[in-house]
Amino acid sequence: MILRRYIEIGIVLAILIFISSVTAYSGEIPPVSTIASESMTHSDYWTYGTLNVGDIVFVKKIDKVPGNIITYVVGRETNYSTYGEYGSVILYKNPSGTTIIHRAMFYLSWNNSFPVVQGFHNQSWMKVTRNYVLIDNVGFSHRNLVVYLSGMVNESGIITVGDYNLAFRGIYNSSLNAYEAADQNVGITNAPVNSKNIVGVAFWDIPWFGLIKLNILKLYGQWPQSNEVAKNSYDYLISAITVIFILAFFPYKRVIKKRRV
Repeated sequence: MILRRYIEIGIVLAILIFISSVTAYSGEIPPVSTIASESMTHSDYWTYGTLNVGDIVFVKKIDKVPGNIITYVVGRETNYSTYGEYGSVILYKNPSGTTIIHRAMFYLSWNNSFPVVQGFHNQSWMKVTRNYVLIDNVGFSHRNLVVYLSGMVNESGIITVGDYNLAFRGIYNSSLNAYEAADQNVGITNAPVNSKNIVGVAFWDIPWFGLIKLNILKLYGQWPQSNEVAKNSYDYLISAITVIFILAFFPYKRVIKKRRV
């Protein structure tokens, strides 16, 4: 009985220390967000190292843009990647107030109405013109990405794209052999993402357990993307919960007594 009490107290203390540490590092309250749609997924099946529906994402607050955000363009040059692709994944609020979790592709600024892309220095895989930015061989689908700039003249900030959106939902431009998939071009947001709209940068995640919250929302009709869950996510969630219950109710005292005898 005493041993179990010590174990329970230890577990509670560990949880409290973990929550306090993550919150302090994050600078956000709460320091987490749940992936509700497939726009960042890389497969129909849950895939380690990428963002999947039902993952709980931990968020680090960013006070300025680009600040600590490593964009795809910079990441491709420095070999910095997160969640299966170059660059940071950021969370931001779109004009309707919805939190979007997408990849930061490049930081856009302007010089006499000509676009300036942070990290661009005439790389062979990238082209910057007054009207568009073209990036070759992007993402797990290896598609070319085109970002049209006509509606963003003299507006600075981060250009964002969902990994899945580029791979499967992009609008094809045959003349450029590239796909239009940037949030700023397809209506997810209407301008580059600036510091005012940034929630933070994703820095860690816990898989599957966000499905519990999402299914509660589904009961109230507040999760329309429930059909976008990876095919094996629920199996992993049930397995993980089973392991937790086994560890929580394991008869530690009996085992120790038998060993002593």
